Amino acid sequence: MEDAANATPGSPDDAVVGPASGARCLHRVARERDAGPGWWRWAPVDEGVRLRAMAAADRRAGLRERALRGASQGDQASDAYVVDVVGDHWTDLPGDQPDDDDVAATLHALTDGATLVWGAALPADPVTGREGMRCALAAVPGGGYAPVLVVNHKVVDPRRGGSSSRALVTRLLDWHPAPDPTLRVRRHPGDLDRLVHAWHLLEAVGHAAAEPVGAVLGLGSSRSVVHDLRPVLESAGRAHDTRLAVVRGELDTVPSRIGECRTCPWWEGWAGRDGPVTGCRDRLVVADDVSLVVGGGQVGPLHAVGIRTVAELADAGPDRPADWNGEPFADAVLRARAHRDGEVVVPKVARPSIPRADIEVDVDLESHLDDGAYLWGTLLTLRDGRPLEEEGYRPFSTWARLPDPDEGRSFAEFWRWLTAIRDRAAGQGRTFRAYCYSKSAENGWMLSTASRFGPEGTRAVVKGVPSVTEVRRFLSSPQWVDVHEAVTGQFVSTSGLGLKVVAPVAGFTWRDPEAGGEASIGWYRDAQAARGVERDSGRARILAYNEDDVRATRAVREWISRMP
Repeated sequence: MEDAANATPGSPDDAVVGPASGARCLHRVARERDAGPGWWRWAPVDEGVRLRAMAAADRRAGLRERALRGASQGDQASDAYVVDVVGDHWTDLPGDQPDDDDVAATLHALTDGATLVWGAALPADPVTGREGMRCALAAVPGGGYAPVLVVNHKVVDPRRGGSSSRALVTRLLDWHPAPDPTLRVRRHPGDLDRLVHAWHLLEAVGHAAAEPVGAVLGLGSSRSVVHDLRPVLESAGRAHDTRLAVVRGELDTVPSRIGECRTCPWWEGWAGRDGPVTGCRDRLVVADDVSLVVGGGQVGPLHAVGIRTVAELADAGPDRPADWNGEPFADAVLRARAHRDGEVVVPKVARPSIPRADIEVDVDLESHLDDGAYLWGTLLTLRDGRPLEEEGYRPFSTWARLPDPDEGRSFAEFWRWLTAIRDRAAGQGRTFRAYCYSKSAENGWMLSTASRFGPEGTRAVVKGVPSVTEVRRFLSSPQWVDVHEAVTGQFVSTSGLGLKVVAPVAGFTWRDPEAGGEASIGWYRDAQAARGVERDSGRARILAYNEDDVRATRAVREWISRMP
């Protein structure tokens, strides 16, 4: 989670802000300012945000021991001088701020010429208005240090053909960046903003490398991926100055719904220390604010033509505003009318439809963050009434702690079963289709698993895992149908078009009232840590949730097919 923007005691000129993406909601910054230091003690933390922060902390804790032994990603550096400041691990959650002792230990290590400072605590810089932060610091040849983030997301992808952006990688204990021809870099704006923030803090204490540079140690590479920060210094500086102006009271803000609202504690509000904290959502509902039904980038063009409320948009004519972008303007008007009329999902075409088949298989996977896919759930339906094999739910799972080659084994079993059903259907002259809800996750994990454990695998080759080419052939065929794609092309919704929104409209109810993707991540972590009956109960809960997801996908398909 990004560091909070808190005003320090004293005058507004002493205020500091932490690193954050330039796209971050400025009204959130203002609300954190007004709530004062320690607001996070009472604010709820989105479960997905918390789990991802803890997963990153776990990863840092695992790498810490290797760093302390004088090894960096498996490469020995016997003369390395490693200083461990944090003592355990840091979480990046609000409240995990550097204290004076950690700052003193960090500055001493830098002055002493440490090769690597783990869990370094960089002090705030009131002159530039930058809040202190934690990261790792690696010594750079020629003097100075580069900030290093340890994250739990992918920072590279396999490089194929003549694709550009070859990743520049280095060992932390022997900083010599070199291009890796097998990898292409993934640039995360949030990572770059944090690196720029840390580099400026290093500048303030006189220990920055001569050139603005930083690195990220994440998934997909055993070495740290190096980023030249010069191309983003100006944009990151503008974002920082804007946020600082908000904290100092020099720039007014108003609430408006954007994507960040999904995980923001200020959206719904909470029971604060001194009484209830009103959420931005309630304020927008009272104002009938148009951002409730359109994307953040569409609010400005609407305001420019005098449309500020949902009711005004619902009454709008067919002419779209200048600078309108994204979805068709008619869809936005239809959504506003649905909101006005209390409807959730409404069709935008005369006769919605979806491809069907004699033999249908619904597919849903469960993964743990970026560690791997541990469960492939399937639901077989025989629509033509002819025998094939028993209908119903079949899971293909591994409960090994990921990453582990057993992930390849479970996927191989799933793939063999799916292709056998498809081949038997073809042999009997029957049509076949497989379905998922939002193919980005299923496609990504199928290709990732095949690339890691298939015939050309980058890790241990597992028997039965298909080649990437075979997977791509299936994914590009008309036999693989994305139900979410069919829904988004034919419906609009006042609450999004995710499965948890559309399936209840289609009449489906999950058995578990807490069912959800973020919740399942917590269930998986708990099941991994448990033993005996608690472990078995946790796994059963995940399987039941996965089964409900594939049944919900089928329910949506059948609902579409029943429409007149």
